Amino acid sequence: MKNQKAFTLLELLITSSITALLMLAISSLFITFLATAYKSRISQNLRESGGNAMTQIIDMIRSSGEITSTCDSETPLDHITVTGEDGVESTIIEEDDRIASVSAEKKFYLTESSADSNYVSDLVFNCDLTPEGKKYIEVNFSLHTGDNEASNSARSTSLDFSSGVATRN
Repeated sequence: MKNQKAFTLLELLITSSITALLMLAISSLFITFLATAYKSRISQNLRESGGNAMTQIIDMIRSSGEITSTCDSETPLDHITVTGEDGVESTIIEEDDRIASVSAEKKFYLTESSADSNYVSDLVFNCDLTPEGKKYIEVNFSLHTGDNEASNSARSTSLDFSSGVATRN
């Protein structure tokens, strides 16, 4: 019998096929990891932006001297006007695809600017009277990033925010 010192063609094909399948599996895992990490990062940015905006809105309502918007539990409001202890009136409204606090003196944006259209949607204030005669304001809005993409896309995510506060007065 002859002593062989080389691989047969069949052995080379099997080895190449197994190596290709392993590389394909590893690369698809890596790509999935990158997409998931990106989606987590944009979700975290939305969560921080929405959380900060909600905290500022709730603080403005809680510390206001008066809510001058009509308090009607039947009709949700797309903006709310509060008068601070200093007498300055501010309106919280969706403007320029961001949530803004607008007063006679200045305009202050509570959410970040985004290149995407429809970044802020459905800013709604619901007002009810409590048994003690105070106003209970419920605030709802959604933040979205990823323009006109499927919601399961790695570049698209949407978060809903909701909170409520009773006025002091």
